[in-house]
Amino acid sequence: MTDQAIMELFCQRDESAISKADQKYGRGCRKIALSILGNAEDAEETMNDMWLRVWNAIPPAQPENLFAFLSASVRNCALNRIEAGKAQKRGGGETPCALEELAFCVASGESVEEALDYHLLRAAIERFLDGLPADARTIFVERYTNLKPITEIAEEFCISESKVKVSLLRTRKKLKAFLKKEGFV
Repeated sequence: MTDQAIMELFCQRDESAISKADQKYGRGCRKIALSILGNAEDAEETMNDMWLRVWNAIPPAQPENLFAFLSASVRNCALNRIEAGKAQKRGGGETPCALEELAFCVASGESVEEALDYHLLRAAIERFLDGLPADARTIFVERYTNLKPITEIAEEFCISESKVKVSLLRTRKKLKAFLKKEGFV
């Protein structure tokens, strides 16, 4: 079933939209939730939270890329679960490590929201990512958007873990310089 057909089901408030979307994209979304939370039960609960969020968001939201919309929704739900302290008590996952690696790129303060306008920062990061070579961009996105472990990224790209770490380090340094030039740091 096409994304457009699934979107039409959502717009018609047809509950089969969720099952159709789950058939097409559920596996990838579960993998994202599991990589963030590190616990299958929490990942499944997060999927339920994500489907409720998506049901309430479409309409009025009309995402151009359904998988990207679902991925962002499941990632946000998983991060919210960690913030609530439920999953972190049972081991966490990759989230604390990945976020700590990025911490030096953004100005500190009470919260990132107070220091920066979220939408401007997001647009700047998107511009930065557009300027990266494809392999560096993909490694960066897999680590910091999908929160994949370094070992999994290395296996996926058939490269050594040290090459992944070096790529991430160089990209973070470039990101920091870019954000500084844009006035964010």
